[in-house]
Amino acid sequence: MIKIIIGPRSIGKTTIGIALSKKLNESYFDFDEFVEEKLNGINNHIKENSIESYRLEETKILNEFLKNLPNNCILSLGGGTIASQFEIFNKENVKSLRNIGRIIYLSPSESTDEAIKILHEREIKRKGNKTFEETKKLFPLRKPVYTKIADINLVIERNPVDQIVEELVRKL
Repeated sequence: MIKIIIGPRSIGKTTIGIALSKKLNESYFDFDEFVEEKLNGINNHIKENSIESYRLEETKILNEFLKNLPNNCILSLGGGTIASQFEIFNKENVKSLRNIGRIIYLSPSESTDEAIKILHEREIKRKGNKTFEETKKLFPLRKPVYTKIADINLVIERNPVDQIVEELVRKL
């Protein structure tokens, strides 16, 4: 079974994905890295074309990418792949993902205010460029989508990686 990790920016999808892959002895794939490589930079593509062009290309790349995954692996992908402002691409991507595995939503907190604080702290820690205001605007828009499509909703708060992975293994 393919385990698909989703969630907001800075939640720790890559960190948790790598740790889970080691625990389960399965390969780990980061779809954002693959898209970045394929398009020679996501930001450059958006600048030269448009966000809509990027989401269209992302959907095409996702469909090809999924065909080449092993049956048992861990996959993480960015929140916009399934919860962008372009609903037609979201639906197609979610359908493709549901067909191949279980979707795991890493939630920062039950409380939206606390979730935004946690995400902003992590964004700063990873030296990201999203502002508090951007997180405050985007998270509440995407959270209902994540919650709706997930097979497993896991609230991780500020828990250590090992604890999160153990809980995930129990829920799988």
